[in-house]
Amino acid sequence: MYINSRVFWGNVMAKKSRPVSGKIAGKHILSVKGSIVLKKSEKSRFIADSFVKAAFNFANIGIVLLDSKRKVIRANVYFQNLIKYTEKELKKIAVKEITHPDDYVNDDLLFNEVAAGKRTDYTVDKRYIAKDGSIVFARLKVTYSGEKENKKKVILAIIEDITREKYLENRLETEKNYLNLLLENMPDIIYFKDKESRFLKVSNSLADKHKCAVEDMYGKTDFDFFSFPHSQEAFNDENKILLTGIPVIDKEEKETWPNGRVTWVSTTKMPMYNDKKEIIGTFGISKNITERKKNELTHDALLKISEAVFTASDMQSMFVTIHEVLGTLMPVKNLYIALYDEKSDLITFPYFVDEYDPPRETSKPRKGLTEYILRTGKALLVDEKTDYALRAAGEVEAIGTPSQIWLGVPLKISDKTIGVIVVQDYDNPLAYQEPEMHLFSFIAEQIALVIERKRSAVEIARYTEELKQLNATKDKFFSIIAHDLKNPFVTILGLTELLISDYYSYSDEEKLSYLKELKKTSENSHSLLQNLLQWSRSQTGFIEFHPQPLFLSVLVNQNIELFKSMANKKEITLKDNVSQEIKVFADADMLNTIIRNLLSNAIKFSYRKGEINIKAEKRDGMIFISIEDNGQGMSQDTLRKLFRIDVAHSSEGTENETGSGLGLMLCMEFIKKNKGDIKVISKLGKGSTFTFSIPRADN
Repeated sequence: MYINSRVFWGNVMAKKSRPVSGKIAGKHILSVKGSIVLKKSEKSRFIADSFVKAAFNFANIGIVLLDSKRKVIRANVYFQNLIKYTEKELKKIAVKEITHPDDYVNDDLLFNEVAAGKRTDYTVDKRYIAKDGSIVFARLKVTYSGEKENKKKVILAIIEDITREKYLENRLETEKNYLNLLLENMPDIIYFKDKESRFLKVSNSLADKHKCAVEDMYGKTDFDFFSFPHSQEAFNDENKILLTGIPVIDKEEKETWPNGRVTWVSTTKMPMYNDKKEIIGTFGISKNITERKKNELTHDALLKISEAVFTASDMQSMFVTIHEVLGTLMPVKNLYIALYDEKSDLITFPYFVDEYDPPRETSKPRKGLTEYILRTGKALLVDEKTDYALRAAGEVEAIGTPSQIWLGVPLKISDKTIGVIVVQDYDNPLAYQEPEMHLFSFIAEQIALVIERKRSAVEIARYTEELKQLNATKDKFFSIIAHDLKNPFVTILGLTELLISDYYSYSDEEKLSYLKELKKTSENSHSLLQNLLQWSRSQTGFIEFHPQPLFLSVLVNQNIELFKSMANKKEITLKDNVSQEIKVFADADMLNTIIRNLLSNAIKFSYRKGEINIKAEKRDGMIFISIEDNGQGMSQDTLRKLFRIDVAHSSEGTENETGSGLGLMLCMEFIKKNKGDIKVISKLGKGSTFTFSIPRADN
């Protein structure tokens, strides 16, 4: 409200102006630029005076009249109450004294321009200093009234109290600053989303996490940044909050990224309301707990891997468990374990799971990445660039299907590399990075210990079982041998008893027959005892092993001469088809025992006028020696019992010759000792062929 009048608290002076609609006490009111002008009459003056007094004193806004020097002429009650000064006090002090120092210069400059006629008015927000020192925020409107007092211009000031507005504005600004400080500096992630789960406002930490600007995230959703499993789960949680208003508190979330990376956060999400208490979106805060979660998962993984030593039935089962456990820590679609045996200089691959390549065969070390780690004893992360560099340097050669990323770490026991564990990804070059390599290396240390413990446990279990079985079979064997030894002695004792008691009653022919039987029985017993002695010495390690180059034909001829008389009795032909040039690398005594036992058996089970062929041929660094007869042969059941010490399998020869089967056991022991093998082909009624191998002397 602007008052343009020569009224100084009681005096009213009329001035012609443009008429406006309205009446005061039946008289017309004229107005120029909003100024009240009354017609010249006493009654009009009285009415105008009363009106101006009421408007001035009871206006719900501050009104001050100032001269051109900024001295207060009049100040209404509202303004006096606002700054806690009386009008009398205001007239005695300068406006500068009640104006905040920071606001005075600008206000004074504008006021002087109005006083000088350079501008008609101005509006400015400023601060007054009340009498009690409090600050009053005001919006000041200053204009020239068009009147003069004592030849000085009268300046009208309208003061609107905006302290509360400023307080709310400042409070809002402060809260905004606090929010910005929080969003800009908080390491935890803060975000606000609309009802479609689109980001409305996010913290810098969230933008940094996704390697983009804050503004680039607005309007986007989790589906734009994460892979489907995590994005869908987050979307479902937020929809549930929108429907129910129930917040999600401290939920552990597994964040899966498009490149296969996994991170973990602890998330709290709340409903976001408007002034009408309607849910208009969600907001939340997420704390990165990846390291803590990895430590927890690693601890659990190590525990499960350690338990596998005791729970897994064999090494393969343990490797499967290790693979499954590692899958909780990183992508392990393709994984293999390689173990190196220093004594044999061989690499085995006891566990091999791969999308493209078949399991590698046991082999000597080559120049692959696996062997590179065996040589260096260091973990290696190989991308395309590193792979090319290693190949260019001649360090490695390509083996198998090339992968996008390859990670191998050594398996060590006391700084000795016993193997390598490898994971690789054919599609995602970012599947493994430095953090995964460090984690994998740490896990591999424990895996190496577990493998060694399991390997030892398996070996101990195997040795225990073998010893148990060996003891059981030997016990049974000794009972068989005891039976075989007992029978001939019963015969010997019986015949000698008859000869002693009835010697003179028998004819010379009968006596000779008994003596021949005694000799035959004694020879069989002697042969059995001799084989038993050799076998027992071989089992206890007392037989010395001295392999040397030997001409095979010499040993064969010696044994043919030894058994010629036995063969002649049955009119059996012994054929030596062994080349004189063939040399073997074997222990002479053991090889003699092998040939002697096999040749003896061949004669025993050959029919009268039969034929026995002894052959030898070179094959793959070995000499294969065959002793073939066309005798009675063996059934499949008998074949299954051969070379077993826990089963009685002695058979009578074609002319009732007896045996214990121990000779074949001795043959097998000596053949294995000489790094060979033995096989039997037999058909009932057609004959048998025993073939055994011995290393060539030139191999």
